[in-house]
Amino acid sequence: MTLKERIAKLMGELTAGIPEREYCIQLAFLTMIIGEPFYIYGRSGSGKAIVLDRLVAAFKNANPIKIGRRQQEVPAMLNDYDIVLFLSYDPSNENMKNWVQIGLQDRGRTPLIVSGDVRPEEALTRGDIIDKLALTVSLPDSISPESLCTLLTSQDDVTATNINPELTVSKEEFDKWDEEFRKIAFSQDSLTMIGKLAELCDKNNIYVSIKKWLVLSKLAKAAAFFNGRTETSLMDTSFLGTSIWGRSVANNVLTEGYKKIAVEILLKDIPETLTERYDADNLLRRIKRILFTTNNSYDTREYAGEICVSYKINIAGESTPIYVPLRYIETDEDFNPYNELRQVEKRIRCNFHNTTSCSVAIDSSIKGVGLRTNTLRTNSPTFKSGKFEDYATLPTYILIENDPNVIAQKKAEAEEIRKEINEVMCKESNHLTRLREIYRDLKKNKDELFCNQQLFDEILNQIKDIFDATANIIGKIKEAHEMLAGKKTQA
Repeated sequence: MTLKERIAKLMGELTAGIPEREYCIQLAFLTMIIGEPFYIYGRSGSGKAIVLDRLVAAFKNANPIKIGRRQQEVPAMLNDYDIVLFLSYDPSNENMKNWVQIGLQDRGRTPLIVSGDVRPEEALTRGDIIDKLALTVSLPDSISPESLCTLLTSQDDVTATNINPELTVSKEEFDKWDEEFRKIAFSQDSLTMIGKLAELCDKNNIYVSIKKWLVLSKLAKAAAFFNGRTETSLMDTSFLGTSIWGRSVANNVLTEGYKKIAVEILLKDIPETLTERYDADNLLRRIKRILFTTNNSYDTREYAGEICVSYKINIAGESTPIYVPLRYIETDEDFNPYNELRQVEKRIRCNFHNTTSCSVAIDSSIKGVGLRTNTLRTNSPTFKSGKFEDYATLPTYILIENDPNVIAQKKAEAEEIRKEINEVMCKESNHLTRLREIYRDLKKNKDELFCNQQLFDEILNQIKDIFDATANIIGKIKEAHEMLAGKKTQA
């Protein structure tokens, strides 16, 4: 039996019959193995006592000491014990608070667990120990109905601690493995993750000491060691994307940040897939305009960087200009025109309905006050339009029908689009191939030891979503190619 197989079986026995707490137990075990202290939080009845009993049982012939609220004093030599547990920690209890401080100072490498039902942010801050503990392990407050039914129908006694002695960790192994962890190299992906999380902490005024980063890096190395690797992988750092940070603000920022950074690292060779993607819908619109609109020339002017038809409309007795881009004439698409400030006017909606006459609908909020009211507020990202009402239909003046210049221009545009299609298809196809490889490689890590499965699935699904979006872009590019090819064949 390899070490990885042995530890996997040990994790299976430690977590057996305790649903939805598996990763909490794995992370707690890993933290104990590297000899670092942590806080385990859980409401009354969440299973803390069972979890603690099993964690102790993971160590062969362990000699633990349990210190509770009624303890009169802390033994002078805590390192005479294999595991130190402070139970029912309450920062308002001065004796308990002092004992924990003493324990953290005198324990040596002895694993130390602080357990309580006081929320981490309050317990660790009031107790002045938040930066002295490696992390926080938070047990879920409840259990899902499905898991509850499984638990109730189980014939096993979940309070029993039955761990195969051959799987447990001896004192000699505990000491030996500490040296092995130090030999594990840090991969560039792992370093990038920690570096970017540290930047995120700086931006959000979240203090994490250098000592704590060193401890967390040791956790990643331990995970890599038990997975049989000599170098950490990105998934060995998955615990950094969970609620280990003690404070709720830090947890919120860093758990969301981890997922975003992880995807950036995985797609570092194709960063374009994370930026604004190629607009295949716009490609189809341009082709449809070339193929299915007339070759007429219209009375236009250049405005806001493009060729527009200008109109004047009267709203609430106020004459106001609007500018409609030429590209929408003879199409069937809702759009917002430009206003006199050269901004997209979200309070007006237009559509040509495949004709040369522009139908105009206005937001009911400006019907009685005019278009110039609250223009700045309207163009803010948070603006939400109200109910649109049909207002007018405005004709477009045709200068020349079937204009040879328009015909020549469309032909030139079609040739440019053909070149564009070839270039973009090649680029997006390469992206699709690489995304498929990344997804497959990542999926192989699903069953790695100490990998947070929920977080892993979220990251995997993000990669899949980007893959699907790329496949959708390619599908529309193919459609565009076929439309142009069909027109060329007809010609």
